[in-house]
Amino acid sequence: MDVESSKAAAMKAASPMKHKRRNVCLGVTAAVILLIFVVLLILGLTVFKPKQTTTTVDSTSISDLKVSLDIARMRVDINISLDVDLSIKNPNKVSAKYKNSSAFLNYKGQVVGEAPIPGGKILADKTKPMNITLTLMADRLLSDSQFFSDVTAGAIPLNTLTKIHAKVSLFNLFKVRVISTTSCDLVVFVSNRTVGDQKCKYKTKL
Repeated sequence: MDVESSKAAAMKAASPMKHKRRNVCLGVTAAVILLIFVVLLILGLTVFKPKQTTTTVDSTSISDLKVSLDIARMRVDINISLDVDLSIKNPNKVSAKYKNSSAFLNYKGQVVGEAPIPGGKILADKTKPMNITLTLMADRLLSDSQFFSDVTAGAIPLNTLTKIHAKVSLFNLFKVRVISTTSCDLVVFVSNRTVGDQKCKYKTKL
């Protein structure tokens, strides 16, 4: 047998071995990928399972209050600024992001003030404090006789409303989008410049 024939025979014998080794490598790679996916799935459904963020109103106080009554015209010039302290809790093992939003000040269903809530991030297992100042836009209530009556009575019923749109994502595989709504009814007492009778309702929607 010449040299060329020997080389051809050797290559032919080695070919099945190379094919077998390639199949083994592919099988091991597929098994590793499958194992990683299973581990991520288990973590995503247990330890890292996305949970809902929650928003809580910790306190509401008056930062500014000026009132001037025009009895003859039954009109009132008023400036009210409320400081609202919020806290956004992220119970997840990964950070949560929330979009730009707004807080609203309402008087009997009418929006009379608005403040922006800048978007941001909350680290894992952390609670982020936030302060918002809501100012009543008096020009929207100049012709409201009921508002005049409430001011002269010394008790102004108001409502603060905040909506936070948050998203929790794990490895871009598990995502939860949450809308956390906080609505607080309260009364501003003009005589002693205090906030009382505050009752808050919290709602979380996926």
